[in-house]
Amino acid sequence: MKKIVFLFIMAFLNWQVNAQILRNNEVSQSSAKSKATSKPAPEKPKPIVIPIPEFINQPYYYDASENKLIKLESSAAQLVTKKKTLGLKGSKQSLTMDNGSSKIRFLAKNSLNFIIKTSGDVIDLTTYIKLYKFTVGNEKREVNISAKEGMLNDKEEQKGKSISFSVKLISPDNYLIEFSDALEAGEYGFVWLKNMELKECSVFAFGIDWKNSD
Repeated sequence: MKKIVFLFIMAFLNWQVNAQILRNNEVSQSSAKSKATSKPAPEKPKPIVIPIPEFINQPYYYDASENKLIKLESSAAQLVTKKKTLGLKGSKQSLTMDNGSSKIRFLAKNSLNFIIKTSGDVIDLTTYIKLYKFTVGNEKREVNISAKEGMLNDKEEQKGKSISFSVKLISPDNYLIEFSDALEAGEYGFVWLKNMELKECSVFAFGIDWKNSD
């Protein structure tokens, strides 16, 4: 009799141990499954901090793909006033730079943006600075910035042209210069209008080349 009771107790204890092991395995599998199905919280993208130009009143090309600024070529331009046919055909005022092309060059594409830092007293940047497209001839870059008509009509084609742009404030005293249309291939230069009162002024120049076909 005692032997039967002992065997019964041992069987009961063995059943309890197996049941506990089974419960532990179920809890462990449930916990592992929960960890496997839970996804880590997505990281928030870090805001892009646009670099600030080192010098004021000097446009820089903004390379958005690498978030960096590229300094433009600073060239001295001569401001020349010429009378045509002793003034009968009026006069013209032009800016002329040596060398037929700028060393700073970009490929023609849909968007070329520039950033400029001001001294803080600028109300409308478009009245302070202009962008000109220069014509090239005799190893020089030239653009007519003003002309006066004379007694005789002059049908001479104007050399170069002014390019319109818009500006957007991106931080205190820092502006992004944007263009509604893509800039064509050619030679360009930014000029501060107040410097045009001098016989020589600085032009922040660059060139655009057609994109090579792949």
